[in-house]
Amino acid sequence: MKWMALACIFLVLMVGIGEKTTHFSIKYSDSKAFTPGTGRALEDAYRAVDSTLGNLPKAIKVVVVDGDEMDNVGKHVEAFSAWNTQSSTIVLRGDTLKDKKSLGVVAKHEICHLALNDILEKKGKSNYAWMEEGICMVVSNEPLDDVKVAKYITSNGFMSPQEIAKAIDCKDYEVCKNGYLQSFSLCKKISQRYGMRTLVDVIKSPNPDFEVAFRQLTGQDFKRFYNEWRASVEADARGKASPRSLTIHGYLCLDEAC
Repeated sequence: MKWMALACIFLVLMVGIGEKTTHFSIKYSDSKAFTPGTGRALEDAYRAVDSTLGNLPKAIKVVVVDGDEMDNVGKHVEAFSAWNTQSSTIVLRGDTLKDKKSLGVVAKHEICHLALNDILEKKGKSNYAWMEEGICMVVSNEPLDDVKVAKYITSNGFMSPQEIAKAIDCKDYEVCKNGYLQSFSLCKKISQRYGMRTLVDVIKSPNPDFEVAFRQLTGQDFKRFYNEWRASVEADARGKASPRSLTIHGYLCLDEAC
């Protein structure tokens, strides 16, 4: 049961081997998982996200668990975060710590969620939800090949923002993967066209209507932009992919080639 796995993971917060840095309290379910330099990598990720988004909690709990424990949550889950107004926690798969470059990507992705949670919480039920995964992936510089992403999206069908948000929360891995990639591709296109600052300003906008906020901050109608994005994805899909594999380091690890 997933809830039992989560209970076991959070028990580590009380009994695990640990270390502490400026912003992180790190606990390991197994002393063998302890990896020198983890705290420094997390602090580097914190600074990178803070410089882009701000809005970060001052103290974050980190739980490092082994593969079997994380597999109980999900075979493709590499990390996840939990947040409320009193506490912020990141759970990492132990193997992620072995590669500091991968750890940096994963950490930035999950820390980004902790920044966005507070922003989205204050919006209540709004139509900004589709942006969350995409912004986390853009901010964490996910090493994705645009052509492979485009081919995956076109082979699975384009989604509206509302459909993207629904897909991301779906338990079906392929549906969820499509939601992640479409959110990423759309957010990346916004940042390329208007700059990262505008992408962040859009999701931070106090306006409850995403399309109104988008038009106010970019001067363009979102429906028109969406159609332009779709055309660019279709054009990329006709291109030639580089040999890099398509992997998302973060909440989901998408190892399958597109």
